[in-house]
Amino acid sequence: MLTKRIAPCLILDNEKLIHRSRFDDSTDRYIGDPINAVNIFNDYTVDEMFIIDITASKTNRNINYNLLKDIAGEAFFPLAYGGGIKNLDDAEKIIEIGFEKVILNSQVIKNPNILLDIKKAIGAQSIVVSIDIIFKDLNYSIYNYINKKPISLDLKKYVKTIQKIGIGEILITLVDLDGTMKGSNLDIIKFLQDEINVPIIYKGGSSSVEDIKKVISADVNAFTSSTIFIMKKPNGGIVFNYPSEKDKSEYGIL
Repeated sequence: MLTKRIAPCLILDNEKLIHRSRFDDSTDRYIGDPINAVNIFNDYTVDEMFIIDITASKTNRNINYNLLKDIAGEAFFPLAYGGGIKNLDDAEKIIEIGFEKVILNSQVIKNPNILLDIKKAIGAQSIVVSIDIIFKDLNYSIYNYINKKPISLDLKKYVKTIQKIGIGEILITLVDLDGTMKGSNLDIIKFLQDEINVPIIYKGGSSSVEDIKKVISADVNAFTSSTIFIMKKPNGGIVFNYPSEKDKSEYGIL
């Protein structure tokens, strides 16, 4: 049985740590320095951390390897990175820097076979495919965060395709809930559970420890959030939070 994991997610705009709701850049709020955040989470002994630069692919910007090196040098926990990964060289460099996993999204939609060379080089276990999902016209659709539109690719067929090629995990993000703290929605897990045979990571809408418990208790292997673990107060102060081992045990999260 795979160990359940709880992982903070740092959302970056190049070197800035930000908060964004529902993939809407007009909601962006500056949070602070990602290195400081990593050092604070070191004290919480987090299970893992996901770091996603959400503007790298959209602006066709190169990956900020210097920042990733600094993060890898500070973190005492496993790291996964996504954003601007275009090819095998990018993926290998991220692993060489000290990250355990790469997170791929738009490049896989364009060309799922990109996974073949990356899998051969770093192993399927080091590949996370991120899928952004919206509920539209009574159906779940894949959302293209670059042009802000759903795409016609069938979600269930896509999930089967990428698993057949070989990946380690799937990160599911619910666009309409992401960053809102309106509560998690596990209907998407029920919708896909018969199609997915690799570990699932859930992201979207969670607002409390009870939400974490609900997600972890479902057919999900990891919970991540860019909001619940890092919150900005009205006065501008930043609050970091992460359940202790005692909390995990008491809430049945372990």
